[in-house]
Order: sequence, then C-alpha cells, then structure tokens
Amino acid sequence: MTRRSASALDDIQIAFARLGPLIKVRMAESASDFHPQLRSAGFTVLRMALINAARSPERMLSVSDIVTETQMDKSVVSRQLRDLKSWGLIKLQRSTQDARVFQVLPTKLAQERYRQLKRSTFALYRDLLGSWDEQDVAQLGKLLLKLVQDIEDSGQLGGKPIACVRDNP
Repeated sequence: MTRRSASALDDIQIAFARLGPLIKVRMAESASDFHPQLRSAGFTVLRMALINAARSPERMLSVSDIVTETQMDKSVVSRQLRDLKSWGLIKLQRSTQDARVFQVLPTKLAQERYRQLKRSTFALYRDLLGSWDEQDVAQLGKLLLKLVQDIEDSGQLGGKPIACVRDNP
C-alpha cells in the first residue's frame, strides 16, 4: 500500500466516522415524522416494507425476510410490527400459499408519509449538493452504490459476515 492510498483510506475512514452519527440523527428525525414514538428498529422494519412495495411490489415480504435482513431477533421484529400496525403504518396478511406466513405491507398512510419524506430528503440533498458539479453528484451516487454492492457481495461488514436479502431477488 502506498502512502497515498493509506492516506486516502484514512480519509475514507474519517468520513465514515463523521457520517455515521449524522445519518443516525437523520434517521431518528425521519422516524419521528412517521410517528412520534417510532424508533430506529421500527423504522428499519417499516422502511423494508416501503422499499419492497415500491421496488418489488410483486415480491412478498414476509416476517422471516425482515428477521433475516435486519438480523434482529424475531421477538423484536414482532414487537415492531405490532406497534407499526397499531399506528396504522403497516398491515399483515396471511400468505395465500402458506397460512403460517404473514406478508408485511405498508398502508397508504405510510406510503404517503414516505413520499413526503423522500421529497424533503431530496430537497435537503439539493441544498447540500447545490454548489457541486452535476457530474460530481452523479459520480458520488455511482461510487456509493458500488461500495454498497461490494460490501453486500463480500458478505462482510466490519469484518463480520452478514446475511443479505436483495431488494430485487
């Protein structure tokens, strides 16, 4: 490794260390936009249902899929689903193929709040990146997607294996 690449990796590590807490705060703010009592675990579950419905509406998202993807204990996921359902943000339907399996679907209310959240997030990005060259913004998006894909493909995050369930199987 050359000095230059070690320096670049140092910069990347510093940037991620600084970004982590900022993302955590943004996620907490986003969760409270859905419901004042919604916390990060529940928001993670809700986002999975929303993203699945938007990107792969034909794909059934089961409780087991959520447990696998989030690596949360099944009891934690069940508690989050119960709260989300009581707040009118998700609905649970039995699978037509297997009555033991529940499909997790976002409600119209959750989908509308998600659209509002995306609009406000895009406005924030436009403000933050407003002085950037359009090509730099496009390149940032491509590089971030490439990094995420490489992490998922490697099966490792922070040196520990992770299980990945793709949005589009």
